[in-house]
Amino acid sequence: RYNLQLIGGSENVKYLTSLGYQNQDAYYKDAATGYKQYDFRINVDANINKYMKVGLGIMAREEARFFPTVGAGAIFRMQMRGKPNQPAYWPNGLPGPDIENGQNPVVVTTNQTGYDRDTRDYIQTTGNLEIKIPGVEGLKFTGTAAIDKYIRSTKRWQTPWTLYQKGSGFEADGVTPVLVPSLRGPAEPNLNQSSSNQLNILLGGVLNYDKTFNDVHTLNVVAGVNRETIEGDNFSAYRRFFISTAIDQLFAGGDLQKDNSGGAFERARLNYFGRVAYNYKEKYLAEFLWRYDGSYIFPEDTRFGFFPGIMLGWVVSEENFWKNSLGSTFDFFKVRGSWGQLGNDQIGEYQFLSTYGFSSYIIGQTEYKTLFETRVPNENITWEIANNSNLGFEGQFLQGKIFFEFDLFYNKRTNILWQRNASVPQSTGLNLPAENIGEVENKGFDLNLGLKGGRGEFQYSASVNGGYAKNSILFWDESPGAPEWQMSTGRPINTSLVYKYDGVFPDQQSIDAETLDYSAITNNLRPGDMKYQDHDGDGKITPEDRVRLDNNNIPLFQGGVNLNANFKGFDLAILFQGAAGARQFISAGESGNIGNFLSDIYDDRWTIDNPSSVDPRLANRSDQYWSGGNTYWFRSSDYIRLKNVEIGYNLPATLTQKIGIKNARFYVNGLNLLTWSKNQVYDPESDNSLGQYYPQARVINTGLSVSF
Repeated sequence: RYNLQLIGGSENVKYLTSLGYQNQDAYYKDAATGYKQYDFRINVDANINKYMKVGLGIMAREEARFFPTVGAGAIFRMQMRGKPNQPAYWPNGLPGPDIENGQNPVVVTTNQTGYDRDTRDYIQTTGNLEIKIPGVEGLKFTGTAAIDKYIRSTKRWQTPWTLYQKGSGFEADGVTPVLVPSLRGPAEPNLNQSSSNQLNILLGGVLNYDKTFNDVHTLNVVAGVNRETIEGDNFSAYRRFFISTAIDQLFAGGDLQKDNSGGAFERARLNYFGRVAYNYKEKYLAEFLWRYDGSYIFPEDTRFGFFPGIMLGWVVSEENFWKNSLGSTFDFFKVRGSWGQLGNDQIGEYQFLSTYGFSSYIIGQTEYKTLFETRVPNENITWEIANNSNLGFEGQFLQGKIFFEFDLFYNKRTNILWQRNASVPQSTGLNLPAENIGEVENKGFDLNLGLKGGRGEFQYSASVNGGYAKNSILFWDESPGAPEWQMSTGRPINTSLVYKYDGVFPDQQSIDAETLDYSAITNNLRPGDMKYQDHDGDGKITPEDRVRLDNNNIPLFQGGVNLNANFKGFDLAILFQGAAGARQFISAGESGNIGNFLSDIYDDRWTIDNPSSVDPRLANRSDQYWSGGNTYWFRSSDYIRLKNVEIGYNLPATLTQKIGIKNARFYVNGLNLLTWSKNQVYDPESDNSLGQYYPQARVINTGLSVSF
């Protein structure tokens, strides 16, 4: 990564320009995966006169993404399934057989199968004009405009590739097996090509009045409006039956089974907003704010929503009783509370319309274009609403050497779109539209605690931050008749319904001694099978014994520790991050004859020689009643990670200034260096149960930053 930046100007005109380049490779050898970025930026701010300021910013960026024709999920799926006796390469260097679908990871990660290119160009412009109104102290108008253009082109060229299977016999050396070439992938080259572009225009105006009266009363009034429009279109084409891999252009494809497609869209939003804020001696604070938002997502009658908010604050440390008793050490303390509403329109488009889709039908040996209704409309659809309440405390000791911030929050979301299909019998044949019926609450706290200090040239700071949040469903459409312990209402979103694991049958004697009836889920208990808890106490293990978990794959607590130090020209920054309270589902669904086993499952498995009462025997592709859907496979994903460490050194100014350099800094940093987690199966931040994901990288960077 390289970046060149130039900053300068005068008292009335200031500018910043920069040029950047980035080139990043992938994990794979001879990888088809890569990323390149070129960027340019220029910002200019100018004072026209004592009443008027203008600003202009232009940024241009091109992102070039390169991929193999097989996605990362499929590549790592084959990596997870690969067995030790399946060679990636034969001794002579030729690629070995595929695991499935022609996919040998050492081949499909390269350009031997073609390529997949994704190029994105951005031009983003911003402008602002600030005018102080003559004759009215504290009143100013700010006009803003942003025009962004986005162009994307993709090209996916797939070609057949050759893998080698083991034949019969050996070559003359008696070691190398006879290899039989086998064509994999598409029968012939094919090409998918597309282009799209998008134009975003955001216009805004804000009137701001800010004035202090008699040095004690401060009033701030803001009123503004924003208008956003987005429009775009796209086009794609497909050809196959290329006679050669030498020409990767559409014109060289065959005329049979070719396809073209395209579309366009328009979006618009209009927002009015305002704020009235008052404070007395920076001691007592009050604020009222509001938004009146309109969105194309909703029909005309419910298109606009009004969302108000209030905030109150009290700087207790400004009171005389505080100054006289605690002020010498506990020198700042503030209490604040707020309530407000926000609207959400990030839902499916045009749900209030009877939209139609295109299909085709054969009539008399001729294919005709047809229309079909894609949804039943809801003409009353409206904004989802978030009601946010917050109580916060801020403080510092010893002139800021120790500081803290603590917030309690409660969020209740109402009008969430959901369908009533669960409570409506399927026998009705109805597929009802989504309605604003759902309610979810989220509550918790945020904390930031730190200290800073030093002596002489040594300075340090440390801070701990964290947040706890737990949501629960207050209402949604849920099937009636289920027992309370299986209901999702009252529990977090996306929790699983599972049996409670209760150990493993180590031998036949333990099976013979079992009093619970397992016949509802299996007719053949064997040593190494799992035990389940009889939750409803009826003496049987049935689907009624499944329970709803109290947590999901989202951590209840997330936090971090920041450590910083400076000594003379050296600086050090360390970041730890961690999370707790989430569960990660581990699946063995692609282990057995289809693929390899995780070492965690294989090493601890029940065997005749290791009659474990904790870990079950091996299963083939989840073919046992206990292969999934119980608490054994849900592992804690609590972790602490050394996320970032950076060490830098600034060369002495007395040295750099001799060669015309204002500042020069060398640095080395590392990302994702160490992780501590009880769960050693997958990355604790992943939610992929099969390990089929592109892993986080451990990155070591070195760099030089120079300013003139």
